[in-house]
Amino acid sequence: MPRFLLSCFRVNIVWLLVLLPAIGALAQLQQADRLEIPTSSSASEQFEIFSLGEQGILSVIRGDGYSSSRNEQWQFVQYDTTLKVRWRAAYKLDFRYIPVMAYKGVDAGYWLFAEPDSDRFLFLQLNFNDGSIDTFKGNLLSGVDVQQFKVIGSKALVSGYYRSRPVVIIHSFFDHTTRVLPGLFEKNTELNNVDINEVDGYINVITYAYRKKNCVFEIKTYNYDGKFLKRTTLSDSRYSFISGQIVPLNPDDSYLIGNYSVGCTQYSQGLYVTHIENDKPAEPQFIEFSDLQNFFNYMKPKRRQRMLDKIGKRKSLGKENRFRYRLLVHELIQTENEIVLVAEVYYPNQRSTNPVISGGISRPYISRSLEGYRYTHAIVCGFDRSGKFMWDNCITIKDLTSFDLQEMVQVTPVDDYFVLAYPQEGEIHTEVISRDKVVVETEKFKINPKSEKDKVLNNEDGYLSPWYGQYFLAYGMQRIGSSSIGQGREIFYVNKLTYKTEDIGKVGLKSDSAPR
Repeated sequence: MPRFLLSCFRVNIVWLLVLLPAIGALAQLQQADRLEIPTSSSASEQFEIFSLGEQGILSVIRGDGYSSSRNEQWQFVQYDTTLKVRWRAAYKLDFRYIPVMAYKGVDAGYWLFAEPDSDRFLFLQLNFNDGSIDTFKGNLLSGVDVQQFKVIGSKALVSGYYRSRPVVIIHSFFDHTTRVLPGLFEKNTELNNVDINEVDGYINVITYAYRKKNCVFEIKTYNYDGKFLKRTTLSDSRYSFISGQIVPLNPDDSYLIGNYSVGCTQYSQGLYVTHIENDKPAEPQFIEFSDLQNFFNYMKPKRRQRMLDKIGKRKSLGKENRFRYRLLVHELIQTENEIVLVAEVYYPNQRSTNPVISGGISRPYISRSLEGYRYTHAIVCGFDRSGKFMWDNCITIKDLTSFDLQEMVQVTPVDDYFVLAYPQEGEIHTEVISRDKVVVETEKFKINPKSEKDKVLNNEDGYLSPWYGQYFLAYGMQRIGSSSIGQGREIFYVNKLTYKTEDIGKVGLKSDSAPR
């Protein structure tokens, strides 16, 4: 073969090897905007971010500041969707109170503070439109282990455990009256969720109880004033219901979607969906993990095949499969045509008690667990608006641990796709699915500084949060500097991210990192 032909042949082979992996690689994570907030070297500060949809975001910075006062300074700043400041507000928290939990409403945010060893509580209301602040004091119960805090109208719902029994307290901001919801203070009962139906003014308290060696899953419904209205009980001779989220259709008609176990354990066997009409549940549809098309895709191929062979063999012998998965179920994603359930599979790093998982929209202020948790994968399942199971998919989570049990995987609808993403060590891991098909395999993108002159020297806790439309947020702590020599400066960052899907399936060259 002539030398020049050999050279051309080699060049073509090189280009072929470059292009083959790039099919679909033009899809990119886009860093649309970035906010950098310098941290104070002389003050103890804590940062939080709340997504406000198309209203923007709310940042909360709390710390001792430069004052010698024992009161804690809270700084609230709202940014619009371009990360420009809309307003600022400040509040000095009386040193006698400690923060317990926060709740994000539609038009306002609420913070719950407690005075230790007393029954005195303080509620702070922050108006999202102008940053105005109102505070309300109330007397609840001394020694309540608060697990959830929500607000409906002008009333606060504080739920938790009092003397090891569940309790839900409803407190009016206006007349300062406090009422304990009836029918909940029972032995061997756990609170699963407090669900608010603001349209109809209903409060649904979901509980999980052990009674006469059976597990009983109940929904107790109350009106806005706390009056008991009805009780819906779910029970099955084979399975136990672990969690459930209500999808209301009208005041007397809804769906319940969650996960279930075999026997009275917290180990999930699969998912279920049931139709509830006039407080009467229909026969549930149970979806075992082995019935999902992609549940075991997080395993390496050989291990996955051994698992599937074992499952098939047990089914052929008429034996029931038993799984030992712990699920952290997210708040349901509801679109015009479907309902999407997202759940992360996790394991405690060490032996620990079963955690009490609060709803996805309450923000607890709790000390970190010493054990920590390890995540293996997350599942995404779609149901149509009539509650019929339609499809499933999953994303593998590699070597991700967290001190707190919290949602790590973010699922964002973009065009006709879903972008699955989670943060790890200053990078965003993404996967793009089209229902039960993976259209872009797992990729990694770096979280870049705002200035091209800066380099990321160190990454600390990173988180993702939904925002609005196709946008989501990445935020956390970074140490950045113009050179790797020196300590640099510490900042709290917020990155506005989106995913470009127009070129999925096309051939192109893959860049090394996400564009700015």
